[in-house]
Amino acid sequence: MLNDNITDILLAAILVSSTYDKDQPVIKWGGLIVAVGAVVSALFG
Repeated sequence: MLNDNITDILLAAILVSSTYDKDQPVIKWGGLIVAVGAVVSALFG
């Protein structure tokens, strides 16, 4: 179970790093919101 959480958190970090530098705010903040949701889901779900 811990490995699944770590995997989800790492994938969320990759999502943030790949979308945060984009010029369009929808892509930047959308990626950030999805990543935060994935981390919360991995920790508490």
